[in-house]
Formats: sequence, C-alpha cells, structure tokens
Amino acid sequence: MSDKCVGALPSLHNYLSLIALCVVIYIRDFVSYTPKLPFLIITAMKSLKDYSLNISEDQYHAHPAWSYSLIAKYAKEGFSAIPTLHTPMAPTPAMEFGSLFDCLITDADHVNDRYAVSDMVPTPKEKEVLDCLLTKTDKKFDLIPDAIVQAAIEECSYYPKWKYEVQLTHLAEYKEYYDVRKSGKKVVSPSDMADARAMADAFLANPYIQSLFGAKSHSIEHLYQLQLIAKLKTSDGNLVPVKCMLDHVVVDHAAKTIQPVDVKTISQPAYDWAENFIRFRYDIQASVYTSVLKAVLNAHEEYKDYTVLPFVFCAISRIDMQPVSYVYDPCAEDQIDGLSFKEYKYKTWRELLTEIISYEESQAVVPVGISIDDANDIISILNSR
Repeated sequence: MSDKCVGALPSLHNYLSLIALCVVIYIRDFVSYTPKLPFLIITAMKSLKDYSLNISEDQYHAHPAWSYSLIAKYAKEGFSAIPTLHTPMAPTPAMEFGSLFDCLITDADHVNDRYAVSDMVPTPKEKEVLDCLLTKTDKKFDLIPDAIVQAAIEECSYYPKWKYEVQLTHLAEYKEYYDVRKSGKKVVSPSDMADARAMADAFLANPYIQSLFGAKSHSIEHLYQLQLIAKLKTSDGNLVPVKCMLDHVVVDHAAKTIQPVDVKTISQPAYDWAENFIRFRYDIQASVYTSVLKAVLNAHEEYKDYTVLPFVFCAISRIDMQPVSYVYDPCAEDQIDGLSFKEYKYKTWRELLTEIISYEESQAVVPVGISIDDANDIISILNSR
C-alpha cells in the first residue's frame, strides 16, 4: 500500500476522539430530555390506575362493596333508609346534568361518543317507560313487540286510564331519542349542553382550579374517575370491602403527595355550599375516600411513603357559573365526622356502617331503643335524641 493511501486513513486516536464526542453528545441530549419523560416511565413504577377496579360505570355501581353514598343515605335518613338502602335510585335530571359536566371536565375528548344533542328529550313520565324498555329488549323502537311495550307501561303505571293506542302514540314521539339511547349514548337538550359547556369553561378558567387540573410536570400524574376498593375496619373491628370512585386525583411523584378532588354541580350559588356540606354529609365522602386511598397506598410498597392531602371539593352552580373550592381534612382534630359540630355529635362512617350491617343481619323491624314488646316511654326517647 502506498504512503499516500496510508496517510488518508484516520488514526486510532482520531477514531477514539470521535467516539468520545458522540458519547458526550448522547449523554447531554438524554439528560436534557429525561426530565420531560413521565416519571412512571423513568422509574418503571406502576400507576395507581394499575391498582384500580377499571370497570365500566354500570359495573362499578353494581359492585356489592360498601360505598360512601349508602352510608351517607343512612346518616341522613336513619333506620327508615334500611329497607331500600341497596335499591338503585333512578338518576334525577340534576344528577344527569352533573354527569355531563363531569364528562366535559374529566373526559372532554369522548363527550361526543357518550352524548347526543336533541330537542326530543322526553318528560320524566315517558323517560321512565323508555328506560324500562331499554332493559327489556335490544330492538329499535318500531320493532318492539306490543307485549313488551305494554309490560313496560304497566310496570311504570304510565297513564293507566289511557288506551294502549294513545299510550303508544305518546311514547312514539320519542322513538328517535329511544334509538339513540339504545346505541349507548345519552341524550341531552341543546340548552343543557350549552350550559354545561359554559360552566366547564368558567370552571377551568378559575385560577385555583387551574392549579389542580392544569398542573404539568414530568412527575405529576392526573387520574380521572379512579375506582378503588379496599377492606376497611368498621367500629366493631370487622373488615368489610369499601369502594370509591374519585373524580380527580393529582399524584405528585416528586413530592410523594396525592391530592383527591371532587367536582360538585349544585343548585345554589357555590359560595353558599358549606351548609350543604353538612346536610348531605360530604364529610363522610371525604373520610371514606381518604381511608380507601390510604389502604391502597399501604398495600403497595412503592406508595407506602406517599401522603394523602386534605380533600378538595370544587363546586359550581348553574345559577351564576362561579366556581368556589373548599378544603376539608378528615384527619384533622376539628373534623365533623365523629366529633361535635354546632353542639351535635356526628357519628363516624365506621360507626354508621356498623349500625347498618347490624340492622341488616338481624333483620330488625324497628331501630335500637324502640321496643315492640312493651310500651315505650316518650320522654326517655326524646331526651336520648
């Protein structure tokens, strides 16, 4: 080989220098990019979503575990709630509007997959029958046999004095609504959709709410409609399954904190919501959800040192569309759940659940303190309340 050809080849030193330069550039670029990667990818850590039930909403509501709503119903209504405690309650228009708003906040990309907008929204009477039909057949309205329609009409006591032909004519006015529902979508009026979108815009424009829903960092994870279940102790020490579905959970993996958030659509201005917090026993919701969260964290080694922050409720009303947020710490000494507030002693959710289970297992027909075998002293009863 000629000297000219040998001189054209790069030396070993040049090769090594080039390789070293490539390594430095690679490390520089990787380090600058790594903070932008999600924390869970960097650490290969599981998300709380991996420990969730992750089932459909209908399946979640049908799940037999105890829930805050059952406990709160008993707390509000007392012994009279026991016979129908597990009977599914048909959603009210206000509840359905709240679900639409929640979808716009937590799952906006799929609103059109879940909802259809139409002026043909039935009255509550017709809706009851149509909802009943949805559970009885998979056929479109015009193909449903008369016997099935008549059975639904009778079951719902739909204008029983009318002739069947008249009943059917009134129901048929909403057949388009029925067929859309049969496809799996919910139907909302144009005014409901417009109000819900306006509320969502006002909600997400609030600076404090932005700090919760808009927080962005490689270490922050936003989870929506998180379904968790855990075995918790009642006041008498029994372990029972308790479930919860959290609207929004902000997991800060760097700070190792978890912020539970619940969204409330309400009928009165949000600035006046504090009294309803007591009335509807939302303290029980905060306490139960926090207890379930902590139990799930403690069950998984990578989350044992995470802290659950005080519960945040973000409320907004259709009246003025002005969101107001509230914080409640169920672990604080001045908590409502289990302590006196305004001279009234509120029972803990664990005590309430113990009472519910006792009543159901004993098949009690009257509450504790009332006798059916002897005369009850009125003054003693009144003084005990």
